[in-house]
Amino acid sequence: MLLMYRTALLKRETLEHKIINKLKRSFMVKAQQWLDEMFPSRAGKEKVKKLHICLKGGTDKIEQTNYEFFNTKLEGELDLKEFKNLEDLSLWGNGIHQLQSITNLKVNRCSKLQTLYVDCTNLSELNLNSTQEIKSLTIRGCVNLLKIEGLDKLPNLQNLDLWYSNPRLQIPFSQYNWEQKLQELRQKKIHSLEQQLKELADMVLPNITFDPNKLKQEIARLKSNELFPHVQKEKSELEKQISNIKINVRSDYKRIIDLLLETQKQIIGKNDPLVQAQLTGQLIAYLNILEEDLSKKELQTLLDKKIELIQLEEQIDKLQPKIQQNE
Repeated sequence: MLLMYRTALLKRETLEHKIINKLKRSFMVKAQQWLDEMFPSRAGKEKVKKLHICLKGGTDKIEQTNYEFFNTKLEGELDLKEFKNLEDLSLWGNGIHQLQSITNLKVNRCSKLQTLYVDCTNLSELNLNSTQEIKSLTIRGCVNLLKIEGLDKLPNLQNLDLWYSNPRLQIPFSQYNWEQKLQELRQKKIHSLEQQLKELADMVLPNITFDPNKLKQEIARLKSNELFPHVQKEKSELEKQISNIKINVRSDYKRIIDLLLETQKQIIGKNDPLVQAQLTGQLIAYLNILEEDLSKKELQTLLDKKIELIQLEEQIDKLQPKIQQNE
């Protein structure tokens, strides 16, 4: 009897929760608040590939990674920074006399976004500078939209549909010649970049015919020469630190200090999860032993110094192939 009562109560609470959520969505709510309620966890946000939010009525559809919400009235800022796998985003109002009241849309962290459809939404600006994968862009009925940034920086754009009933909208080309103008803008940027590279080459390699490979080689050499004395200094300081620490530990622990640092080096160099876990276990075991004679702060400082040195040495190693090319 008690179990049946609890089950009935749970069903009632679940139903009430759904009704409350539906009622809340019939009124205007803060866009970010709504988003966090629909997707409370980071994992839930990262799961989404398709997200459609519509002001008009309809039936919600949720299928694995695809989410479509209807009768949803939102206002304010909508920040999709945690939707890292989002590929398809649509925001719909209900005609120009009933705009979806989202005033700021942030998609700069949506690096996989390919399709963006914004219809009758109360945006004043839209920034697309970090959405390089967009292939299809549709913006219609956004009567208050004044500026679209990054429209000329979409290398994969294949379809563009812009609503031109807003004469205040600032864009670098029109609906009808965008492919030609986009190509011209790209060529201008390439030409500008080439000029900058030539100017840089004249500074680094004066009186030598411009050669991008030689410029890359010389910049790598300069960077390596800049890093080398820093590496030598870090290595000297680490060796001194190791010597000072070994003075304060029992003789049989000196070898463990060397094993600790070597294990830390291996951890940075390994990507296999199982190997990483094994090495991390060894590192923790060494730390537990050494904590009998040394403080956690001393050991962490030692490891941090080792990591910094390893990272500097890796930077120099990565520069070597560029330095040695054409030699």
